[in-house]
Amino acid sequence: MRKPPRSRSEPGATRLLLLGAGHVNLDVLRRTIVGRPPELQVTIVSLGPRHFYSGMTPGYLAWQYGFDDLTSDVPGIARRAGAECLLGEVAALDPDARRVRLADGREVEYDLVSLNLGSLLAGAGSDAARHAEIIKPLERAARVKERIEALVAEGGGEPARVVVVGAGASGVEVAFAARAALRRGGRACAVTVLDSGDRILRGYSDPFRRRAEAALAELGIRVELGRRVERVTPNAVRCSDGRELPSDLTIWLTGPAASPLLAASGLPVDGRGFLLIDDRLRSVADPRVFAVGDCGTLEPYPETPKAGVYAVREAPILWANLLATVRGEPLTRYTPQSGFLSILNTCDGRALLRYKGFISWSRWAWCLKDRIDRSFMGKYQRLVA
Repeated sequence: MRKPPRSRSEPGATRLLLLGAGHVNLDVLRRTIVGRPPELQVTIVSLGPRHFYSGMTPGYLAWQYGFDDLTSDVPGIARRAGAECLLGEVAALDPDARRVRLADGREVEYDLVSLNLGSLLAGAGSDAARHAEIIKPLERAARVKERIEALVAEGGGEPARVVVVGAGASGVEVAFAARAALRRGGRACAVTVLDSGDRILRGYSDPFRRRAEAALAELGIRVELGRRVERVTPNAVRCSDGRELPSDLTIWLTGPAASPLLAASGLPVDGRGFLLIDDRLRSVADPRVFAVGDCGTLEPYPETPKAGVYAVREAPILWANLLATVRGEPLTRYTPQSGFLSILNTCDGRALLRYKGFISWSRWAWCLKDRIDRSFMGKYQRLVA
């Protein structure tokens, strides 16, 4: 029997539903704590009780950070905001009924909804990736850390073999992290980055790519390009050209893919299945549905990368527009920044930094990244300290 929809509506209150505990929705909770707007009654749906920060995940795998450093307490923040926190997976969005169904059958009604669901990894659900470790959602990073620690514990004279599928920023950083964690544990290793494309770090400049390639080579990480994965087995990665790479641990970190529930909602999506939104961060077909972060594609700026730095800049715009919608006021336009500071952790006490035309691989770049990341997480961790 279908469970009845949840309804906590109070007279005059707008029911705001936050789907996903990503950066932007967490910031809505933080701003709710500060502002306490009486017009809003907030509920957040989170896959788990902890929010994992992607920027610190490679450092976590490399033993530079502990669990508490890169996570924040979602139910605790919700309590401070006077919001309800529901733990569960979103299964369906029905914009006509203004209702969301969770995987366990619970249903939640809303007046406004903000989707901050992130993205999936291309091919992660295929047979090809069956025996690979998938670091999405980020809660799965703990499982990858356990696998690396198990390789350290095994010891032995043979190097531990790790293959990272995907040569984007996440794949490159995790390759650095796996190498650092194994070496710090006293285990020799052979780490390979595998990608079907013809270059690493697509979207970055050629000078930065060359600097990253030099860092990978200096730290003994191989890069195999132009190889499409056909199948992952418990002990190897088989490529479509017939080559087989032995692997004790395969980590799948390909490009972003959209959650099927976005297209299933009936709302317009782009060619990859991401929700089409306007420059007010609303669905182009439903002004009661907002989407931020990776799960939305800006119709006026469709080439905007799926990167967390854009989500961070969306947070104040989303907050202003949610309040403006409730109050009947004009909404604010969001314009993506033309460039941004990018720092990749090489997990050896250094980091690769790119800002405009400046490039550095240095210890000071790592110190800067560490300070930025700790400051960012501190905003949320202090809410429940």
